[in-house]
Amino acid sequence: MTTLLYLARILLVAVLVVVVWASLKQTGNTIAGSDKIAHFLAYMSLAGLGLVSFQLLRNQCLFMLFCLALGGTMELIQGQLPHRVMGWDDMLANSLGVLTAILVYWPLRGWIDRLLGRGTTTTATSGE
Repeated sequence: MTTLLYLARILLVAVLVVVVWASLKQTGNTIAGSDKIAHFLAYMSLAGLGLVSFQLLRNQCLFMLFCLALGGTMELIQGQLPHRVMGWDDMLANSLGVLTAILVYWPLRGWIDRLLGRGTTTTATSGE
């Protein structure tokens, strides 16, 4: 495993922890709409790091499904917390972040694989 891939995986875990923590903590007053930007950027970062961290297409797809499920689950949990409110618009922002990560990553995947020093094989029968 290259140093860059190792760092990407460490960042993936760190971003996952921050996303879960930020989803459950009490929030203060925010500028209207700024929380949607935060949701979008958080899930775009999480999904992007997942795409970089996993080489196999199957694993990448599973992680994208995990990101979508996490976004929905965090919103459902927020609906049960006294200091948070569930929002369908937040789920949409989370999902659009995941979709954007996919759309940015996909055309760059060959270059990213070369940068990480791994082959461009993305089938479910090889490697990771």
